[in-house]
Amino acid sequence: MTRRIRPRSLLLTTAAALLAGAGAVALAPAADAASTLAASAQQSGRYFGVALSAGKLNDATYTTIANREFDMVTAENEMKLDATEPNQNQFNYSSGDRIAQWATTNGKRLRGHTLAWHSQQPGWMQNMSGIALRNAMLNHVTQVATHYRGKIYAWDVVNEAFSDNGDGARRDSNLQRTGNDWIEAAFRAARTADSGAKLCYNDYNIDNPSHAKTQAVLAMVRDFKSRGVPIDCVGLQAHFNSGNPVPSNFQTTISNFAALGVDVQITELDIQGSGSDQANKYRTVVNACLAVARCTGITVWGVRDSDSWRSGDTPLLFDNSGNKKAAYTSTLDALNAAGPGNPTTPPPTTTPPPSNACANGYVGLTYDDGPNPSTTTQLLNALRSNGLRATMFNTGQNAAANPGLVAAQVSAGMWVANHSYTHPHMLTLSQADMSSELSRTQTAIRNAGGGTPTIFRPPYGETNATLQSAASALGLRTVTWDVDSQDWNGASTAQIVQAASTLTNGQLILMHDNYATTIAAIPQIAAGLAQRGLCAGMISATTGRAVAPDGGSNPTTPPTTTPPPTGGACTTTYAEGQKWSDRFNGSVTVNGASNWVVTVTLSSPQKVIATWNAAVTWNSAGNVMTARPNGSGNTFGFTVQHGGNWNWPSLSCRTS
Repeated sequence: MTRRIRPRSLLLTTAAALLAGAGAVALAPAADAASTLAASAQQSGRYFGVALSAGKLNDATYTTIANREFDMVTAENEMKLDATEPNQNQFNYSSGDRIAQWATTNGKRLRGHTLAWHSQQPGWMQNMSGIALRNAMLNHVTQVATHYRGKIYAWDVVNEAFSDNGDGARRDSNLQRTGNDWIEAAFRAARTADSGAKLCYNDYNIDNPSHAKTQAVLAMVRDFKSRGVPIDCVGLQAHFNSGNPVPSNFQTTISNFAALGVDVQITELDIQGSGSDQANKYRTVVNACLAVARCTGITVWGVRDSDSWRSGDTPLLFDNSGNKKAAYTSTLDALNAAGPGNPTTPPPTTTPPPSNACANGYVGLTYDDGPNPSTTTQLLNALRSNGLRATMFNTGQNAAANPGLVAAQVSAGMWVANHSYTHPHMLTLSQADMSSELSRTQTAIRNAGGGTPTIFRPPYGETNATLQSAASALGLRTVTWDVDSQDWNGASTAQIVQAASTLTNGQLILMHDNYATTIAAIPQIAAGLAQRGLCAGMISATTGRAVAPDGGSNPTTPPTTTPPPTGGACTTTYAEGQKWSDRFNGSVTVNGASNWVVTVTLSSPQKVIATWNAAVTWNSAGNVMTARPNGSGNTFGFTVQHGGNWNWPSLSCRTS
């Protein structure tokens, strides 16, 4: 964060009208609107976090709110340079560890803030320059990132490195004077120290896409991505006040950064004001994030107004006494409106190839035994940079130990699957122990943000009817492979590429997460598939074969409407919407009547998890939904959690 907001040379126009909402979302009976910020953000796959101070962890009101409402924690000052290295090479993690321990104890993830910054440097660093300062900075990055390795979801590696002069120049700091490559050097050191954490550049006043400072940061990120400098995300601090209002094109800024292939995180949000005006501004910021799939989370910079670094602006979601403000309600409502039933954009993925590039079908690239701190990040980077998606068969123990890497797999557009908990020879176990291996892995992956797997690969490919029955009871399809890369047996990169060259439509290849030769093979595998008209696809939970990433076996024509019962004539037209690995959207347009009653019948194990633009009721079994007009017109929609069954629901229509 910055200690004060620097006034811009030109004031921005006031925030424009609120971003258009997608309509009220009515959840199925068992899924009421979430009642906390974290739970509501989680519905769309995001987090909602808070900056905490170690000195306030004994304040019961403070910690009660923090524990109830937020699922990501940032240390306000405790992990900064002056706190962690007060004397050169003498590190003090006591306050930072208090924050980390509180987060871990209460089931929160942790953002690290910050490794390299011109401000809040300890005195000894302020007095250094040149190569001595560069080396001291890199040593600090390495030591602190190593200390917290495996505990951090994302690091603000470099903070506030660009000036406010309106020319897009770098800030004239002691770190900048060590050489223009100091930011790149810091990111590379951070990646070496902690390969599992997302690495972010963080700054303020980069909210308007037309401003020179914003353009300069965009140019830096574009350059880093083109040269393979390890940057995963950009943090927009989002400190807003009368001199620095929420820009009307804030969403464009988020989209512009996301288009470069990085996540965007709103890292230090606070907005001066009170009442409905402040509430509307919070809603605008939240909706801007929700409108961009790669805006993965929001952090507010403090719990109550009295905890804020600019408390006189009353900029937070809770008042001095811990009561919810109007801004809290508008934020919660915005998050709930963009829950799973009405996401504004699909989850982040690699850009899909054109359909004619896949003329000869799809193959399944699979990687077993992850995630691993030493290799998973490099594997994901290689896959993404070559436009490939793959299925990651994780062991439960590795997922539990490296939850940030599971989240990184999902963020990179990969599918996450079950590979047992401890990688035993499963056929030597009792059926109860088989089930335990599988169920514990399901839990570990789900808790790490990897969703609920629908695919299981048995270790060593060993399976029988008993194991398959145990897997099926947990909703898992058992698969093995068609082509063995032999990377586990010492195969060279060339041999792995050769094995991949034999893949044909629908086939799966066995590879592993933890071999450098396997990662090195990825560019050649990508080129070979493209030359043969093949694309990397997902594994169908229905057939166990590789299919198109959208599921492949979806119907190609809309379901027919059954003849209407007596009571009047109406017809329906079904249109498929966005699709994800675990769910899909559909919409129904009714013609011929305005007093319609549409019956939507699902196929097992499908269930509707959200609806919009209709009043709905359910049968006792929960598989038949009856929809009626709610004043939103004659088109309504819903989200189906498919459970491996991609078939569209059947429809019938009558008038009331």
